[in-house]
Amino acid sequence: MQTIDGAGLLSEWGAGRFKCGSTFGALSDEAVGFICARGRVVELADGERLFETGSAADSFFVVLEGRLDCFRECGGPDVPINQVCFGEQIGYASMIGLFPRLGYGRAFGRTLLIEVSIDLFYALHKSHPFDFGILMLNLSREMARRIRHLVDLRVEACNDHPV
Repeated sequence: MQTIDGAGLLSEWGAGRFKCGSTFGALSDEAVGFICARGRVVELADGERLFETGSAADSFFVVLEGRLDCFRECGGPDVPINQVCFGEQIGYASMIGLFPRLGYGRAFGRTLLIEVSIDLFYALHKSHPFDFGILMLNLSREMARRIRHLVDLRVEACNDHPV
């Protein structure tokens, strides 16, 4: 895992690229800059793990490039539980729910992510309250979509046909 300069990445890409993703959509350029300057940007090589099962969930991650595959260990073969792509986040539910990570995340190809720690989350709330509200809507919308997907999968499994 390699750390990348977030401010430099923002300068190279511009705020608009970040805001094309669902998590940072509709945030102000200033809020995106705040997150990039204070967040930790990491680059993972193909197959590299971002976090482990049971690790503290004191942050969440937003995929900036590439893909993160998430798995749950269950005593047999690891079960794929999610794929997180550009603009999507992983770890918010664990962070806000105050429980350890339920699985692990592994890069599929070269993957670039930005980590939003609980301290950065609070600092954004204090310094950019309007943008924080938008971020909360974005995170809630993404979580609602994930819940709906899981419900659909459960219904399909019980009825043995697609919903």
